[in-house]
Amino acid sequence: MFYGSVMERSSESEITLPPDKWLAVAVAVCSGFLLLVASALLPMQAILTAIGLLVCALLGFVIASPGQPQLRAVLPTELETPLVLASDELVYDRYNRIAKLLIKVSRQQDPIYRSIAIDQLDNLVKSLTSIASGTLTFEGTETWRIVYELLLRSPGLYLYRSVAWIKNANYWQDEPGRKSLQVNYELFEQERINIERIAIINDGLWPLTEPRPVEPVLSWLHEQHARGIWIKIVRESALRSEPDLVADIGIYGSRALGIQELDEECRTERFLLTFDFARVADAEGRWNRLAVYAESYGVHLDRTVPIG
Repeated sequence: MFYGSVMERSSESEITLPPDKWLAVAVAVCSGFLLLVASALLPMQAILTAIGLLVCALLGFVIASPGQPQLRAVLPTELETPLVLASDELVYDRYNRIAKLLIKVSRQQDPIYRSIAIDQLDNLVKSLTSIASGTLTFEGTETWRIVYELLLRSPGLYLYRSVAWIKNANYWQDEPGRKSLQVNYELFEQERINIERIAIINDGLWPLTEPRPVEPVLSWLHEQHARGIWIKIVRESALRSEPDLVADIGIYGSRALGIQELDEECRTERFLLTFDFARVADAEGRWNRLAVYAESYGVHLDRTVPIG
């Protein structure tokens, strides 16, 4: 009985032994046999070379083995990162500079410094995570204008769609706003880009009892219309049932989506720029829905009192 149970356990262990273990045993046996043969036929230098090649082969086998997921996940990431980045000179330069700075941080031993430094590094990682996902953040009006113009002048961009959420009469009345509008006119008149704009106007600036928006909003709209820019208008209250349509955005062809975060005075606090195609496509869908509610400024003008 004892013999039989031992045989049964032995048989079970043979059946359940993973295939990769059998492969490892086979490789070890074959390697040992080859070295024995080599020791009888080859000089010592050749034997050492053979041993080195076998070690490299076995290391590769261990890394690629299904039983070593941690090695496969860690080694390529940590060891291959510089090699992968080396083909991109600009990114590789930043990688090197960041790595050197992190070494300096790690050498600091003051616990208070390290606690604060780690928190700030976490913020940097959060920022880099956003950048890696295709979203860039800009603070302040002037930085927004520079990026805005850079995108509009970029080769291959032929359509710019803008939603202007006008909550205050000062919308785009400051110097950066006027400069951006001049860029619109310049590129449109050079036939480099087609510009379409929908203005969502707060009811306080366009009361239901009034046929036209107040100044200087009206002049801002009329100037663009007169310069050939495609303009549609809609009261904010008309969009109560679809609040997701109320936003201040720019759609740069199928390339990028810009989102302006404005304060109550319509000054840009933050500008988000994403190159995520799914978000650009979603914005296009919302634009099409918004266009259903909006009316052509030219048609509206024909129905109202002429502007002097």
